[in-house]
Order: sequence, then C-alpha cells, then structure tokens
Amino acid sequence: MKCLDLKPEHVVADIGSGTGAISKDLFEFSDLHNPIWCVDPSVEMQDVARQKKGVNSILKTAEEFFSNPQISERFDRVIATISAHHFVNADAVFEGILRSLRPGGFFLQFNAIKSTLPSFKSAKMLLSQCFERENEFSDLLLRKIGLNANIFEEEFSFSAGIKKSKLYERYRCRFVSLFQK
Repeated sequence: MKCLDLKPEHVVADIGSGTGAISKDLFEFSDLHNPIWCVDPSVEMQDVARQKKGVNSILKTAEEFFSNPQISERFDRVIATISAHHFVNADAVFEGILRSLRPGGFFLQFNAIKSTLPSFKSAKMLLSQCFERENEFSDLLLRKIGLNANIFEEEFSFSAGIKKSKLYERYRCRFVSLFQK
C-alpha cells in the first residue's frame, strides 16, 4: 500500500475488483474521502462489493468502463490486481487507463507470477510461451499505445490461508472475476 502513496483527496479505480476486498482495505487504511470505484463485470462479485464500506461498485468490463469519455483525467490512481490477463482488448484498456489518469497519477498492476494455484500456473505458462520476460506483455502494450514508462518487477509474497475445498467453492460460486463470458 505504501507504493500507492495515497492521499485522502485521491480518487482511485480498482479494475477487476472482484468482491471489493482490496478496495475496502485501501479505503480504510488510507483515510480516503472518496469511495474507490470498483469495476467488475460479475453480478455476484458486485453484490458482495456493494455491501462494503468505501466501495462504489460499477458493473462493467474494463473495456466498457474505459470507453466512457467522461472519465478522462478522473483518477489519481488506477490499480489492477491479478486481473489484467482477463482484458479482452488490452490495448483499449491500457489506452483508457492512460486517458483516465490525472496529471501526476499512475497505474499499478499486480500480477501473480509465482503461485501454487492451478489457474495462475496455467496463465503463467501461456504467457511464457509468447514472451521471454514476465513483464514483456505489459511492456509491449504500453509501448504500442505510445507510453514511455518505466516497468519493473518487484517480488513479494503473501500467504493466502485458504483450503483447497474453499478455493473450489469460490470457483463454483463464480468468485473469480471474469471479464469475458
């Protein structure tokens, strides 16, 4: 959370927010005045997110959300946590993110590079077949839209104490964000 350098007056968007768990924590720990815009296309996820303090739930895909011209220069921070691989049209999403940022704002993308969860292993395997470096995918997309950015990776780990049965229950309940049906 430190790397976001959030100020109380900042306006934040969480793309692929799922149930809004991360946004709720960001809102509470950062003393934000404005609720975090939680964008996710899953009705089930948004039903859960709506119940959380500090969350403005938006039922849209990333592509739909960023196609709205009214969000130009609207956000100080845009985050995508383990969701960018769901973007159907990543070029359009990254262009939209760039347009939506206020001067001095930035986009932070978190990816699961090393994980024991089967879905992340398969996503990493697919990306590694096309790109030599882990961040080459994002690097190419950002360069393509004309953004000369510094892209870096920092490895950190966190433990998600979840039993296998609970993980499968979440899959069955669709508690995994889908940007494409």
